[in-house]
Amino acid sequence: MSKAATPSLDTLDGVALRKMFAAATDALEAQAEAINALNVFPVPDGDTGTNMLLTMRAALEEAAGCPSEAAGEIAAAMAKGSLMGARGNSGVILSQILRGFSKSIQGKARITGGDIAAALQEASAQAYKVVTEPVEGTILTVIREVAAATTGQILSGTPTPAAVLDVAASSAKTAVARTPFQLDVLRENGVVDAGGEGLSVILQGALRFVVGDEGPLKVAAGQPSVGALPIAGRTEDEAPSAYGFCTEVLVKDCSVDTGRLRDRLSSFGSSVLVAGDATLAKVHLHTFDTDSTLAYLRSVGSVAHIKIDNIDEQHEAFSSRLPLLRVVGVVAVVSGDGLADLFRSLGVSAIVPGGQTMNPSARDLLDAAGTVAAETVILLPNNANVVATARQAQEIGSAQRIVVVPTQDLPQGVAAMLAFNYEQDAEANATAMDQARLAVRTGEITQAVRETRLEGRTVKRGQFIGLAGGQLVVAHAQVETAVERLLERIAVKKGDTVTLYFGGDVSQADAEGLAHRVCQRFPGVDVESFAGGHPLYHYLVSAE
Repeated sequence: MSKAATPSLDTLDGVALRKMFAAATDALEAQAEAINALNVFPVPDGDTGTNMLLTMRAALEEAAGCPSEAAGEIAAAMAKGSLMGARGNSGVILSQILRGFSKSIQGKARITGGDIAAALQEASAQAYKVVTEPVEGTILTVIREVAAATTGQILSGTPTPAAVLDVAASSAKTAVARTPFQLDVLRENGVVDAGGEGLSVILQGALRFVVGDEGPLKVAAGQPSVGALPIAGRTEDEAPSAYGFCTEVLVKDCSVDTGRLRDRLSSFGSSVLVAGDATLAKVHLHTFDTDSTLAYLRSVGSVAHIKIDNIDEQHEAFSSRLPLLRVVGVVAVVSGDGLADLFRSLGVSAIVPGGQTMNPSARDLLDAAGTVAAETVILLPNNANVVATARQAQEIGSAQRIVVVPTQDLPQGVAAMLAFNYEQDAEANATAMDQARLAVRTGEITQAVRETRLEGRTVKRGQFIGLAGGQLVVAHAQVETAVERLLERIAVKKGDTVTLYFGGDVSQADAEGLAHRVCQRFPGVDVESFAGGHPLYHYLVSAE
């Protein structure tokens, strides 16, 4: 791409910036399945490309509702959208890259190549902030090396966006190519890092746009047209409300400070919350008069992302299940009808469908929390790839307090719920639930969807593989043998209770037969089987 035609854009306004990221998203969409296939784990949930694509689409959807044509405002909208729509660890890191990019160009109507280079430095710094233990050979390495490669562009006169993105895209490709030499598991399987490749594709798509090599761009399915911003509200013939409407609005470039804004909104309703600053404020209140409230907000700033819910309807739903407002409630991410019923029976207030291959977004989690009649909501992600999204939902915040108990799988979630106590406060519950999920030993059995090599072990496509603590520990042609060896690896011993949660592809008879076999193989162990109905994973196992 370094020998492409003369760039057609010397600077980018908000409209061009949005189109640039749309082109980058189109490129990512075209390569999403190929990126998914780079997943080195042979499980059927290699969805890095999909998660990054959904995160970018959420960013574009938010940008489509932004009335401004300033680059800084469009970037802020994209950062907000990606924050709310991030899915999986790769999506969360990508959202932080967009957040850092946005922070760097705030207040700018148009941006130069130098601005883009500076924004990439901030993007790298922001991405590293959300990862406790960064690993070399991942998307973090790629964005860091992109930032380092473009540093010189900041001081080299007035570089065009194309010149900077050319360097960025080229350095990303090089960094991705090096990832197998930085991470053993990639080298063993002859692949590059999926997240890093996703970022490289995004940068290539962005470069393709700024040099004028767009081609026929495809609009992502379901993407709203620019300027489409439906506004919900009360109609004149609507029955009188006892509670009013829960109203959430993003206000940009507010002409009054947040303290004054909060005081003025108190005259329109109750439960007023104002988070952020004059540049971007998140407003929440309960009001009977949404029209006057929105009119006032439009008089002091640019309004976007309006969400209005009828609290009476929500209250009726709450009342049918919860006669009184709880101090604490629980939202759990669950896949499988049987497991969903189990979590409800243990006291979960709301279920978010999801897990492997269908990671929910932060918005999904917050929307579910909003249906729970409780002052504090505990989130159980029940999947290692959803923990970061749950923490992001906690960071975004809502009218309720959000607490995350970082359950890594569904059996950990069950153990946590067994420790839940309605009479305890959030802190006591979170502590007890975290201790309970750490006390249970868990594992998963699925079928390899590709041939791979991990930690010196060759796995053939179609073999049953066992995972414990996120690590592949068993591979065998027979599912029963794979389960037995997995139980050995998690140190099942006499006196333990073993639970086999069997998935939708396993019959009751087969599960009961396996339970009997486990009893014979491990004398003195109590074995239970439970129809989870979950997809993809034949068995989820727990021992305690």
